[in-house]
Amino acid sequence: MQKKLIALAIAAAFSAPALADNSNVSLYGKAYLNFEHVTNDKVNPGSANRVQTNASRFGLKGGEDLGDGLKAFYQYEVQVDADGNAGNGMGNGTRNTGVGIQSGLGSVIYGNWDTPFKSARNPIELFDNATVFSAINLMGRANGAAGKNYNTRKSNAIAYVSPAFGPVAVTVAYSPDEAPTAPANKHVTSLAATLNMEEGIYAAFAYEIRNDASVTTTKDTSMRLVGKYTLGDMWFGAAIERLKVNTTLTANYTQSNMELAGQYKMGPSNIGLSYAKAGKTGVDKTGASQVSLRYGYNFSKRTEVFAAYTTLKNDAVDVAVAGSGGTYGFSAGTTYGTAAGSKSTAIGLGMIHSF
Repeated sequence: MQKKLIALAIAAAFSAPALADNSNVSLYGKAYLNFEHVTNDKVNPGSANRVQTNASRFGLKGGEDLGDGLKAFYQYEVQVDADGNAGNGMGNGTRNTGVGIQSGLGSVIYGNWDTPFKSARNPIELFDNATVFSAINLMGRANGAAGKNYNTRKSNAIAYVSPAFGPVAVTVAYSPDEAPTAPANKHVTSLAATLNMEEGIYAAFAYEIRNDASVTTTKDTSMRLVGKYTLGDMWFGAAIERLKVNTTLTANYTQSNMELAGQYKMGPSNIGLSYAKAGKTGVDKTGASQVSLRYGYNFSKRTEVFAAYTTLKNDAVDVAVAGSGGTYGFSAGTTYGTAAGSKSTAIGLGMIHSF
C-alpha cells in the first residue's frame, strides 16, 4: 500500500489530470553497498579501502491492458549513486529503461536494455554483475580490462521477445548506429535462445555480432553457452564463450573464457563459489583466473548481509614472449590495478535491501 501511495504521489506531481491513468505504477529499487579492502601487487600504494555503491537502483514500471490480447508496458530505471562518489545522486546512469507492447505473438521493446548475450548468463551470476567479486571481470571480456567488453546494455535498441514455446524462448535485439560515418556503420545484433524446465534445468545459447566495432568492414562476434541445474537448495552452473576480435582487415584473434559457479542455501544462510578463466588473446600467457567466495545471511526476503572474498591472478609476464602478461582487473567501481602480470585481491562486507 505504501509503495502505491508513493508512486501515485510521484505521478500526480508530473500530471495531476492523468492520475487515474497511472494508478498501476509500481515503485521498486535496491540499495546494494559494501565496504571493501582491495590490494594489487603492482600498485603503489598496494592497497585501498573504499565503499562501493554497486548496482544500487531506483525504478518505476507499469502497464495498461489495451484489450484484444494487447498490453502496453514501460519501465524507467536509474542507477543510484548511494555512496556519494559521483555526486550526482539519482542520475548515475540509465539502467534497463523502455516502453513496449505485448501480445500472444510476443513482446517488442524500445529503449536502453541489457543485450540478450549478457542476460543469458545472469542465472549463474552470484554478485548482480556489479561488484569487484563478480566473474564479469573476466567473462565477456577480451584482451584485459581495457579490451572489448560484451557485458553491455545497449542504448537506442529495439528488441523482440518471443512467447514461450513450451520451455523455450528467443530474444533478438538490434541497436543501430544512429550517426554512421561511411563506410562504417557500427550496429549491433544480439540474440539468445533459452530453455527453462520445471526439473530445474536452465540452458542458453547466445550470439552477438558487432559491425565495424574494431576495424571498418569487419564484424566482431561472440558466442556463449550457459547451463544451470537446481536440486533442492543447491544449484550448479557453467558457462563457456568464444570471442572474436578483428585487429586488421585480414587478422583477428579469438579468445575462449569459461566459468563454474554454484550456491547452497541453509535456512537463512547461503554460500556461493565461482571460478572463472580467461584464455589467451592469440599471444601466449595473456589470460587470467579468478576465484570468488560469498556468504550471505537473509534477515528477510528483502534484506541480506554478505561477506565476500576474491582473488584475480593475471598470467605472469614472460620476457621470452612479446606482449605476454594478463591485464585484467576489477571492473566494478574504480579499477584498481591492471598492470601486466599483476594479482588483485578484495575482501568485503556489505548489505542488500530491496523494495
